[in-house]
Amino acid sequence: MQEATRRRLRDELNIAADLEFVYKFAYQADFGESGAENELCSVFLGRTSDEIVANRSEIAAIRSLTAAELQAELDADPQYFTPWFKLEWQRLNLEHGRRLRKYLAL
Repeated sequence: MQEATRRRLRDELNIAADLEFVYKFAYQADFGESGAENELCSVFLGRTSDEIVANRSEIAAIRSLTAAELQAELDADPQYFTPWFKLEWQRLNLEHGRRLRKYLAL
């Protein structure tokens, strides 16, 4: 899985990073007439010094936020975030906060 994740980073963001596997989780979300998701997600942490160049056939837009800014947006407007991301961010903070902070420190 780690090698596939590295390939996706290169394909979608044109970056390389040393990755640390953190955990896997399963989730299911129903989107009414639009469909549903039932997925197993692997969570990795990593850091890069590469310039991010989004593959526009994969990603419409990117932006950078601090962890505090991200949390404030999640608290204020949770409907703008995917169900899996909300689960992932909450678990990273609650169960893996020490590891996450290691990557957030500059």
